[in-house]
Amino acid sequence: MALSDSQPLPLSPNQHVDFVAIDFETATGNPNSACAVGLAFVVGLEVVATTHHLIQPPGNRYDQGNIHVHGIYPEDTEHAPDFLTVWQQLHPMLEGKALIAHNARFDMSVIKASLAAYGDPYVRQYAQFKYIDSIAMARDLVPGRKNLAACAQALGIDLKRHHNAECDAAACAQIAIACIKAAGCLNLGEFCFSQPHIRIQEVGDLPLPVAQPQLGKPAHKPPRRVPSVRARDVHPRDVHPQVTFFDPSHPLYQKSLVFTGELSIDRRDAMQRAVNVGAVIKTAVSRRTDFLVIGRQYNGPDGQATVSNKELKARAIIAEGKSSLTLLSEREFVRLLQSSVRQPAAASRRAAASK
Repeated sequence: MALSDSQPLPLSPNQHVDFVAIDFETATGNPNSACAVGLAFVVGLEVVATTHHLIQPPGNRYDQGNIHVHGIYPEDTEHAPDFLTVWQQLHPMLEGKALIAHNARFDMSVIKASLAAYGDPYVRQYAQFKYIDSIAMARDLVPGRKNLAACAQALGIDLKRHHNAECDAAACAQIAIACIKAAGCLNLGEFCFSQPHIRIQEVGDLPLPVAQPQLGKPAHKPPRRVPSVRARDVHPRDVHPQVTFFDPSHPLYQKSLVFTGELSIDRRDAMQRAVNVGAVIKTAVSRRTDFLVIGRQYNGPDGQATVSNKELKARAIIAEGKSSLTLLSEREFVRLLQSSVRQPAAASRRAAASK
């Protein structure tokens, strides 16, 4: 059952649903710029309903590259409701249900970043969902690339209109169903517990990649700061460890890191802190990259947030499902740096005491 944006919702809030597949399309590179959402409701390993809603992104602003992908234009959402209005309408049907998305971190970041634009209380009230990534579900069933189109083709699923949020959500649901059936399981819960690599995660635990402005307040153009040391003036070969001991258990030890965008800390300092825990800094993203650290990217017209070529390439690699590449916000990067900061110091003291 497919619905247009003006029709009633497909299910009552108290109707039993096993899980819901969800897909967002965004107007810009900013995760709080949702312009469409599609849902597919699954009961008894069957898609029983789908729905689609247009959303007016902040300022109804679009990037041409995003329009090229999904075909949604500013005039299509000129009179559409904002994210909060749509989400409050959908929330009763979603509350307490597991969400599944393909490359789920992207879609779940849209939920959290969009709600955060209205204030933390909205995140606490409307972002409390568990979610699972259908790319991980398809790991052992689909060979090679694991983007949505490749998984659908490998599993014989008809992806009629790729990048239409409703069609993508329905395909994601069918991929999940195919994986559950192939594993000989009766439902999503049994599948998750039978597959050790499947992670059930929380939307609320996701960090915000960029500080979101409060909607309803006067908008201010982001400042275009000039770092004290520009990224192009810092080359990884010029940054050497300042320590003699590395902690092999540190999460960044011998991991390949690439930086993109403007950090709140000096880029050279960020590189230095990374190599001091044993990380290897690279200039370009590849399938061998372990982490891409993403700073703020305000390079668009009127200071709009954009997405760098490095990030676009990283997301494409992640969608293939062949790499362990992970995107990190600056906050996540700093948190990883500090995750075992005490261990090297303790080890150094022990080494000094033994001399």
